[in-house]
Amino acid sequence: MYRTPSLRSTTKGGALAVGLAAVVGTSLLASSPAMAAPKPVPKGVRIQCGGFSGPNATFPHFLTDCTRRNGTTGTGQSNRTAPGTETITWDAPFVKGKSMPLTNITNSPVSPPSGACPADHPGEVNVSGVIGGTKWAGSPVTATICANANDFLLKPGTYFVIGKTPKDADIDDFNDEP
Repeated sequence: MYRTPSLRSTTKGGALAVGLAAVVGTSLLASSPAMAAPKPVPKGVRIQCGGFSGPNATFPHFLTDCTRRNGTTGTGQSNRTAPGTETITWDAPFVKGKSMPLTNITNSPVSPPSGACPADHPGEVNVSGVIGGTKWAGSPVTATICANANDFLLKPGTYFVIGKTPKDADIDDFNDEP
């Protein structure tokens, strides 16, 4: 016996087809070469990370979507070693999995705030420090974060940046190892 499709079953089938098409389209888009290309890193920057987040009172703090000037990409994390000092450890093979001290950490609230922080993380704060104890010693570190009472995230549209010192400005980017 032939069953006439109801509006309900036709709608479900149509929705399923549209949903599958969206998933397949998104998968193809995400795997396209244009999406895989790392973001360009400006001259004078050693590493820039598109993500920096973590809880306010505990560690680690996570560095994600990181790109070096030489084009390699990876992730890392920072852990407090003493007040005002943290150790950044990169996940190998990025920066060869090395660790480096981040010293002289300061933060200052942005006043007035730019309004670019999400409503659930309204506190805008400039964070800075200096890399110590490696060949990158003296490299400035900067980020602008958005915080609430529990955690923080990188301000949208900005980067966590490890810059080059003026004395290192002309170092070949492919041989610039800490």
